[in-house]
Amino acid sequence: MTARRQRSLAVLVSVCATCVCARALAIGPSNILVLYNPASSDGYQIASYYAQVHPGVRLLGLQNVPVAEETTYDVYLNVIRPAVLAGLNSSTDCIVTTKGLPLRIDNPMPSGWGGSWNRYSSLESELARVDSINTPELMGNQSYLTSNRLAYNPYFYKSGGFDYDVYGTRLTARLDGFTVGDVQAEIDRSQRAVYDRPGYVFLLDDYPGKTSRMPQLRDGVLIPRSRPYTYDGTTTFIRTAPSPGAVLGYVSHGANGGAPGDYLSNPATGVTFDEAKGGIFHTWESYNAYTFDANRISQMPVRQGLVAEWIARGGTAGTGQVWEPYVSTSNVTREDRMFQMMLDGYTFAEAAWNATTQLSYVNTVVGDPLMTWKQWVGGDFDLDGDVDLFDLGGVTAAYGTHVGDAKYNLLADMNANGSVDLWDLMYAESHYTGPLTAFQVQAAVDRMLAGAPEPASLLFMLIGGLALLRRKGR
Repeated sequence: MTARRQRSLAVLVSVCATCVCARALAIGPSNILVLYNPASSDGYQIASYYAQVHPGVRLLGLQNVPVAEETTYDVYLNVIRPAVLAGLNSSTDCIVTTKGLPLRIDNPMPSGWGGSWNRYSSLESELARVDSINTPELMGNQSYLTSNRLAYNPYFYKSGGFDYDVYGTRLTARLDGFTVGDVQAEIDRSQRAVYDRPGYVFLLDDYPGKTSRMPQLRDGVLIPRSRPYTYDGTTTFIRTAPSPGAVLGYVSHGANGGAPGDYLSNPATGVTFDEAKGGIFHTWESYNAYTFDANRISQMPVRQGLVAEWIARGGTAGTGQVWEPYVSTSNVTREDRMFQMMLDGYTFAEAAWNATTQLSYVNTVVGDPLMTWKQWVGGDFDLDGDVDLFDLGGVTAAYGTHVGDAKYNLLADMNANGSVDLWDLMYAESHYTGPLTAFQVQAAVDRMLAGAPEPASLLFMLIGGLALLRRKGR
């Protein structure tokens, strides 16, 4: 029995013995292999930063790969694939690519080929089958229902977490954006991803007569779980979300549903909402992950880098297509299943690929594959999973502000009613979990309340009340 199987069996036995209804095989940093291009300083910076955030991931530099968003099938088969295979081990469940590695692979139809063919595929979708797809004829061939079962995703709609030993494929994800700063911010936001936070909403901008899974997401996932949502099934392009609020999941038809081409980058005519930390983008649009080059996208008559724009404006993750997917529910990620998995506590990589039928295709998954949506802890301002003096200080600093004020902060508005008032302060204080020391009091005041005497007085009042309640024993 392999060490990996022994680990899996031990975890399962432990879970059964303690009757814990939790995920037994969650992927972690030790299951991640991060690829970067040594010729790209951006890619190396991103890989290094990711390793700092997730100690235990392994890094692998791929030599002799041109720094370009498109490459050829022979570079993939003869340069990228052998290097990746050599870097895998028995624990590698997920392969992560970074900026500086190609987005898509060009593979013209072989002479005399008579099967179904798709010329392009994403690097991430090919790496999901890196162990088995080894010829140009197998790459991009989407006749999986008849002749090429390798193009079918065996993890599609399966129950439970992912394990390479079970499925024989790999999860994949891409860490990319317009700049290194965008990607680092995206990684940081993924560590603070929560759901069930007042004001967080799903925005579903459907369009009559077009293919989507938005009604199924609404009726089968969000309504049964009492998750706040806005659904519009008309031809109107929805620009706003309920205020105050932030969008945790965005699904639309984009430019195919009446939106202007620059709807993510032009606030005058495009969307005006804020993204929640952990916010995921999914649209039924061709080429929405065609480029992560800001100069290139600005020159396009129809913008084709919307996932990158989502990340630049404050989003955290997204699914997309690097080429024409010929939109249908058999070749585009299914949003109802993806968000169901996220709400059930699975990682982003598991959720996205569990909802995607095909491999060796144009689909890609962008964001931290280890991101999970955690249950919001009441009173947690900075979304780090506890309520301490920094949280009290954050709420206090926004005290007295309302929606539209420069210092208003939704995260300080604990009940999302549009104002930060005494109720929010007392709510945060009532959930306080940290120790009360003079050092932490001083640190909170120094860091959060410099130059704000009135809120500082309120914080000291709260601290005094907290100390009194602690002595009496709440």
